[in-house]
Amino acid sequence: MDIGYVWDEHKYAKVQNTHQVKFWEVVSVFEDPKGLEQPDPAGHWERYMLVGQSASNRILQVLYTEDYTEEGAMIYRLITAFEAGKEWKDEYTHY
Repeated sequence: MDIGYVWDEHKYAKVQNTHQVKFWEVVSVFEDPKGLEQPDPAGHWERYMLVGQSASNRILQVLYTEDYTEEGAMIYRLITAFEAGKEWKDEYTHY
């Protein structure tokens, strides 16, 4: 099944300026077989957090939701992404 990734342009610009992450780098985290995935720790309903290593070897936290196109293809709606904090880096490293 093909999976797509979308990110609101305005949110992406803010994240890119604030956290210096690029779209391709965030998408690469979804390819990490060791990635830690769980419901959003902040408690937002139907949001998920993924902690994983990017193609540029950074450990990132990615917040996203799952959705489907009109054709039924699954897409990830990216909300934000940033360098993982120490707690999540430790969790990822010891997982």
